[in-house]
Amino acid sequence: MENWKTEESVDSLGVVVRNKRSLLLTVLCILTWVACGTYLMILLFSLSNSNLQRAFSNTSTSANTWFFFNSFVFPFCCALGAIFMFLLKRWGFWIYCIGQIPPIIYSIYSIVGMSGVFGSYMFFGLLMNCFPIAFLIMYALEMKKLTQKQVSIDF
Repeated sequence: MENWKTEESVDSLGVVVRNKRSLLLTVLCILTWVACGTYLMILLFSLSNSNLQRAFSNTSTSANTWFFFNSFVFPFCCALGAIFMFLLKRWGFWIYCIGQIPPIIYSIYSIVGMSGVFGSYMFFGLLMNCFPIAFLIMYALEMKKLTQKQVSIDF
C-alpha cells in the first residue's frame, strides 16, 4: 500500500482496497452540511418576514447583490464543495474555498473599514471568522486523502 493516494490500491495479500475517507473528513463534511442547511433555513424564515423586505427596499444594487451572494451562492458553494470532498474529489476543496474566502475577506474588510484602525477591531474580525478559517485549514490538511481526477460529470 505504498501509493494510497490513488483511488484503488492493492494490499499485501493482493486484495484491491478502495480508499476510505478519514473520520475527520467525514465529520467536517457533515458539519458543513448542517451549518449550511441551518443557515439557509434561518435565512428563508427571516426572508418571509415583511419587515426584512421593507429594510432592503431602499438599499443600493451592490448591497443587494452582495446580500444575495453572501446568503445563497456562498453557502451553496460550501455545501457543494463538501459533497465533492465527501466523494473524495480534490476539486471540491476549491469549490469550498470559493464559498468561504470571499465572506471572510469581506467581513474583515468591513470591520476594519467601519473602525478605521487595525487594533482590537481586527482581532474581533478574526475571532468572528475563527470557525470558517479553522474549517479551511482542516480541509486543507485532508487534501492529501482526496483524488486528483479530472473534473467530470461522473460521480
